[in-house]
Amino acid sequence: MIKNIPSNHGEGDPEAADRFNTAERAFVDSARGKKKIEEGPKVSAGEEVELAKAEKIGLGHARDDAAKPS
Repeated sequence: MIKNIPSNHGEGDPEAADRFNTAERAFVDSARGKKKIEEGPKVSAGEEVELAKAEKIGLGHARDDAAKPS
């Protein structure tokens, strides 16, 4: 008798990915999802300062990486 052994998908599970993608699409298409998408770009003044600092740090890292010999 052959047992029902789940197959090993390595780094990912296609069935789980399909379930996630279906649920994500349903949320994005829902009224709640559309509202969240509209609210997404809004940031407070404090958040804007933090984002500007993070961007400056990131650009500094990018310049450092570009200056390094390969």
